[in-house]
Amino acid sequence: MPTKKEAATLLQNIGLLTGSQVEEALEKQRQTKHSIKNILKELGYLHQGNIGSSLLSQFGILPRETSEENVAPEVIKSIPSSFAKEHQVIPLEKKDDTLVLGTDEPLNFLALDYFKEELKKKVQLVMVNQNAIASSLKKYYGIETEDLSPLFEKIDQGYTPILKETEKAVEGEEEEAKRAPIIKLANILIADGIKKRASDIHVEPLENTFRIRYRIDGVLHETLSPPKNIQRAVIARFKLMAQMNLAEKRLPQDGRIMLNVQGRPIDLRVSTLPGLYGESLVMRILDKTTMLVGMDQLGFLPEDRKRWDALLKFSGGIVLVTGPTGSGKTTTLYTSLNALNTTDKKLMTVEEPVEYQISGINQTQVRPDIGLTFASVLRSFLRQSPDVLLVGEIRDLETADIGLRAALTGHLVFSTLHTNDAPSAITRLIDLGVPSFLVASSLQGVMAQRLVRLLCPYCKEEYPPDEETKNFLDIKAGEDVHIYRTNGCEACDYTGYHGRIGIFEIFIMNNELRELALKKAATFEIRKAAIKTGMRTLQEDGIIKIRKGLTTVDEVVSVTGRKENVTRN
Repeated sequence: MPTKKEAATLLQNIGLLTGSQVEEALEKQRQTKHSIKNILKELGYLHQGNIGSSLLSQFGILPRETSEENVAPEVIKSIPSSFAKEHQVIPLEKKDDTLVLGTDEPLNFLALDYFKEELKKKVQLVMVNQNAIASSLKKYYGIETEDLSPLFEKIDQGYTPILKETEKAVEGEEEEAKRAPIIKLANILIADGIKKRASDIHVEPLENTFRIRYRIDGVLHETLSPPKNIQRAVIARFKLMAQMNLAEKRLPQDGRIMLNVQGRPIDLRVSTLPGLYGESLVMRILDKTTMLVGMDQLGFLPEDRKRWDALLKFSGGIVLVTGPTGSGKTTTLYTSLNALNTTDKKLMTVEEPVEYQISGINQTQVRPDIGLTFASVLRSFLRQSPDVLLVGEIRDLETADIGLRAALTGHLVFSTLHTNDAPSAITRLIDLGVPSFLVASSLQGVMAQRLVRLLCPYCKEEYPPDEETKNFLDIKAGEDVHIYRTNGCEACDYTGYHGRIGIFEIFIMNNELRELALKKAATFEIRKAAIKTGMRTLQEDGIIKIRKGLTTVDEVVSVTGRKENVTRN
């Protein structure tokens, strides 16, 4: 491929651009990060002609028949969606250390140095037709750029960014938020997020850009970058929908948007946070149809399902579910409560917040600002003659003490803790200050869980595992095991994954475990005793699901760490 100077000379010789025009355009691109084609149009240089296909070889750009082949997910992730859409390029493959980009714009060769600098990669351009670029951008990066470009242009028309925090400025911001193009863009972002099964929509002002990302199956994916100058109008639109105070930008705010999408009730929990470049806004998408799944859809293997069902049948005692935020604890507990929700039982929950309203269950949301805490609500619950209680989270000694004492008086209590594994729940309660005799007598069982992404059933591909993988999966010589990895297709939006499944470790208290709790034994002793009862560890459960072709080694390692040594007697 020619150097910048050689390219300028060549373009000058065929009467397209002068060397100074090329330099001017490239300098403006470095400043604005806009596409070279749009910059040349703005400068008035592009009308002088087009580069014919006969000249492409002189620029080192080879034609490619099509870009319709499936592109590996890791290749798609090698460039941000905003970059792909701005410059109308699509990553096709990696050859050694070189990234092959498809483009329908020959003048992109002028920006090759810029591409290398921005992407921190060696880049090779190939020519593909315009339709292939458009369909690939839609296929791999979501929202159709050709649909949104006119919308962005319309938004830009007559829009003046509001710079000062005055009453008049806030009124102007509200007016902008009510403009039809802004409303349409906000609706598109929400609808597209729901369509793609996003759990969260992140609206993020950065220094020079305005970024929208979706969290899908626990992983953030960039979807598009609207013009920077409309960020305040877009954020104001979402704040209006969530009935927030538009004028308040110094403090975090929380709000709620209730929608009905194709007959499905959708609840958006909206939060804002002041930032250096504007307010960051996140919308948590709560879809009741996906939250209340059947017990069979949680991902239990038969032995663990039996253990969990046994815990649900206790008439009293406390059952704990542990794991970090986003590990699926709420879904598991809501699904379990729904299974217990019969006319002969009274179920009550205290949560912060109440994520879903379940018919037939009395649900209370805590309000610490007026003294309505987990502990105070729990005390009141005991005067309401409940059968089953859910305490959203045990955070302090008072809540733990009341919850465990309630469990001793004929109530089945469910709650959550933040611990790394199931055995640590016992030591965590004791560390909070709960008397060891109370833990030993009231605790019925503990389940730890994590979420791993499910391989797309339509495109997953089998591969021969290397020695490291064989060791991790305990594959013996001659053992016939089929291991799969990601590929990417339209059904999974070219990520290679579709949906998530739980991996679990569950133990039910027995005499040995109660004695260990009573004498405040170390976690490793409790873990050893729990394994003796038949507890399968999180990693062991994950390995079985890899062997079943449900997920990948990378997913299990990401939540359970390196290979663990488990001794079973």
